[in-house]
Amino acid sequence: MSKKIVILEPSATLQKLFATTLDGDEYGIQFATDGKEAIYMLLESVPDLFLLNAELDNPGSYEVVRIVRSISCLKGLSVGMYATTPFPFDEELAQNCGADVFLLMDKNTMSMSVAELVQISGLRVDRLAVVQARKEIDDGVLFKNAVKILRSDSFRSMILTRIIQIFDIIESVEDVVREFLSIIVEVCEVPMAGLFIVEDDGPHGYCLHASNIGNREIDDFMGVCATDFEKIQPDYNVAKVQPLLFEPRPDLDRFYTKTVQLSSYESADLRTLDERSYFGTVHVVAEGNISFDKQDVFEFCVKNAGILFDKVLIVKKKMFFERRIRRAFSRFVPEQIIDDLVLQVDNTDEKVGVGETRAVAILFSDIRSFTNISERNKPDVIVSFLNRYFSIMVDIIKKHGGTIDKFIGDAIMAEFGTPVSYEDNSSRAVAAACEMRSALASVDIGDLVLPEGMSFNIGIGIHYGDVIVGSIGSKDKTDYSVIGDNVNLASRLEGLTKTYGTQVLVSGSVFDDVLKSSGENAFAFRHLDDVRVKGKATAVPIYAVDRDENEFPAAYKDYYIKGMGLYKQGIWNLAKDYFDKALSAAPNDKAASLMRSRCAEFIASPPEKWDGAIAFMTK
Repeated sequence: MSKKIVILEPSATLQKLFATTLDGDEYGIQFATDGKEAIYMLLESVPDLFLLNAELDNPGSYEVVRIVRSISCLKGLSVGMYATTPFPFDEELAQNCGADVFLLMDKNTMSMSVAELVQISGLRVDRLAVVQARKEIDDGVLFKNAVKILRSDSFRSMILTRIIQIFDIIESVEDVVREFLSIIVEVCEVPMAGLFIVEDDGPHGYCLHASNIGNREIDDFMGVCATDFEKIQPDYNVAKVQPLLFEPRPDLDRFYTKTVQLSSYESADLRTLDERSYFGTVHVVAEGNISFDKQDVFEFCVKNAGILFDKVLIVKKKMFFERRIRRAFSRFVPEQIIDDLVLQVDNTDEKVGVGETRAVAILFSDIRSFTNISERNKPDVIVSFLNRYFSIMVDIIKKHGGTIDKFIGDAIMAEFGTPVSYEDNSSRAVAAACEMRSALASVDIGDLVLPEGMSFNIGIGIHYGDVIVGSIGSKDKTDYSVIGDNVNLASRLEGLTKTYGTQVLVSGSVFDDVLKSSGENAFAFRHLDDVRVKGKATAVPIYAVDRDENEFPAAYKDYYIKGMGLYKQGIWNLAKDYFDKALSAAPNDKAASLMRSRCAEFIASPPEKWDGAIAFMTK
């Protein structure tokens, strides 16, 4: 037998979502678009469950639930409130107005949530009483019930509304406390209120008071507040905490005549939503006695503010953590990546923190002959130069979405694809390398002395492959870094730039990844060789990244490609001829000169097992 559900939902879109998501054989659904229609529908059909949107207005959802609960024959009906977006005072609001449960639902969880709701064990609805209620209840009765409920709750509804409005300034603890204490002093009609709360950096005290109260009274009051706070938080010594005194309120002067002592004192605890732990206390003081009504209102305010301050502290911790992330990464990571990293933390994605394997483009850059340069310059000159150089290069790497891993003397190690990965990590890395090469002319060498005949130059190697990413180190010091043999290969490629006479050298995996993400015309790649480096069993194709397609003549490229084809086949005599021709077209090319020399060597002494790749076994 299907379960009958009445749903109060004015939105046709959400009605359709309910209708298409919930099994028609399992549930019989009726929709109402306003509170009055829903109540008459409940009396007519006596459903198993009444659902209503928590964000209804005129009348509000909590008012509708209270009117339903005021009809005696419906007191046992299972009632659920729901929202499709985060909603303040969720469970608290549901419980206060009489609903059985509050749920945050979406399309994926709707069926499961409703299935749980229909299992709520309410009192059996007396159908005879329902029949009688149909005869007795009309618009007039509903109106009287509504007036009665709203009149008795209007004051508290106003307080609740004001507390809810504080969520608009939830990012500032100070502003939240000021607004909340303003509510307290006004509705309780007291000249002074205080609050102690444990924030991320320890306990803080706050006080709001009338303008005609003296410093001694304020100090005495806050001393009592501190003592009460320490009773529930004995681990904190707040005696030395200097409370923040908000600007005095002249409108509160009417509550302090100075003819009667400030002798009536009340305090209440701020608790987490589940009421299992305490994180603060609220205090008031007044002349004469605080009436029972005022005590009741005070407790109502504090109880309903518990969830507010619970969420305020969560927001502050998030902001504190975000500031730490930005402070730690901002010098080495672009803002967009920091934003994505913070978003990952919000979504509880902790894989990066504990370590994971992911495909990353690793870039190594190094200043040519830096040891010789260092020997000819004073330390302060070297440090000043490196700071200028690093500042320019780091800005370029960050601009293209890279992350600075570390500085190793004059070398820079950077990654593209961590902490946040993109579809074009290799393209970003190559683009950064090209701009770094172009930016060399803008680096202020200052009074740096270069060895005779040497120009300021760098080499950049890039490799793309799987690495282990995470926080690596000891309990005292950790670094967010990458490790693995693919990191070593990127470093080897940087070293080979000197061998092949090119500034930017990339592996075949970078070349393939760029072609896949950006196309064959994104950069001017030139295949130089296949090499086998230390730590790698298989040969790795290596490519130079030229400034543009015209940096080398077309004839040179044609000769070099043909020479490489013959070279890999072991036909070194013909290969050498083509490399000679390549050198004729580009006399200063170090790669063609190297390949010609290697062919001559192999002609004289052929390698035993030739597979077309040369081995470099040193670092």
